[in-house]
Amino acid sequence: MDILPIGPIKNDNKVDLKFDKAEKQSGVGFKETVSNFVNEVNDLQVKAGESVENFATGKVENVHEVMIAMSKAEVSFKFMMETRNKLIDAYKEIMRMQV
Repeated sequence: MDILPIGPIKNDNKVDLKFDKAEKQSGVGFKETVSNFVNEVNDLQVKAGESVENFATGKVENVHEVMIAMSKAEVSFKFMMETRNKLIDAYKEIMRMQV
């Protein structure tokens, strides 16, 4: 495995917004991505609630499936909250930089 040298940095005073290009190529923006993520977390929460309800009514006898559904919902919700916290922190940091 060879290590390739880094080429010279060009200073054309042009800002290349790669995010715009990526958004145009994939067709999905930041808002849609976050919305889809929140919807997936919500679906997992609903499925966990349904599995608990089914277990309580006797429709499902496998405790392991109920616990797995609850764990998936819990982990995804915690991940969503941590992601939200990081986004808010990044936004606050950007706002401080602009002053």
